[in-house]
Amino acid sequence: MKKFKDIINKILYPPAWVIALSSVIGFPATIVSLKFLSDTNPISYVSYVLSAYALTTLCFNFTRAKKRCRELIHGDEIKVIVSFRNFMHRYKYTSMYLDDREFRAKVSLYIGLIINLMYAVFKCSTGAIFRSAWLWAIGVYYVILSAIRLMLLRNVRITDKKEHTAERRIYEYKSARLCGIMMLALNVAMTLMTVQMIWQNRGYEYRGYIIYISALYAFYCLINAVVNVVKFAKINNPILSAAKMLSLAGALMSMFALQTAMFSAFGGGESYQRLMNTVTGGIVCAAVLGIAIFMIVTSNKKLAQSNSEALQE
Repeated sequence: MKKFKDIINKILYPPAWVIALSSVIGFPATIVSLKFLSDTNPISYVSYVLSAYALTTLCFNFTRAKKRCRELIHGDEIKVIVSFRNFMHRYKYTSMYLDDREFRAKVSLYIGLIINLMYAVFKCSTGAIFRSAWLWAIGVYYVILSAIRLMLLRNVRITDKKEHTAERRIYEYKSARLCGIMMLALNVAMTLMTVQMIWQNRGYEYRGYIIYISALYAFYCLINAVVNVVKFAKINNPILSAAKMLSLAGALMSMFALQTAMFSAFGGGESYQRLMNTVTGGIVCAAVLGIAIFMIVTSNKKLAQSNSEALQE
């Protein structure tokens, strides 16, 4: 059994050069196979297996790679990075961005809000121009996502002005609970989008090689969201933890959108496409619903504890 575990560990956690080589060869080979070769070609099978292995090792080694990147960023091995870090430390906010995890989380909230608002305006505008229920559904999804981020940012600014007391903790848990309630509305929008995708057999479309970049980005967002949810659960900041839960919900929706884009690009049969979209869409909507309920229930429990502590004070 020990030897078997050692073999599995060696396969899943190979040296960095193996991961890099399999990625450099596997991903381009898969693109070539999908574009120019038949499914029965032996090269296609090899490229699919190699790219699947590369993707698996990238996922399993994500945390290790992130840790190594952090060591390089904060270490003295690369002179260019050292010079850039010293430059960043000259200024207050850039220095805080490098050294303060909570400050980075707040900045990501602002960036996410701006991007969501721009995308919401774009989709709602195009939905009105082309009278498309599909574009309207996407627009409403991003409007709700923007509203949740705006609420969290507002509450972060309010709590920053409060002292670390039971009163502040109560406010934070109320904010996290409100985020969970608003995520129920977000889940309704996601469900409507999913139903449209299944009923009308449609989805996202990316032209050319953009779909491969989108795939890498979607996987990165999902892995990063999971890691951040775990990290921020440990620092005991309910509002920022809620923000990371929201990012996880968005990442799950991005994975579903990627699946629909893959079907649009490479086909797979209408019945099979509808079946897979039904399964994946159902899982994603159920997962987001579970996240929202978890946030509401957990916040209610913590609120009860904080209220009793406030009465004792």
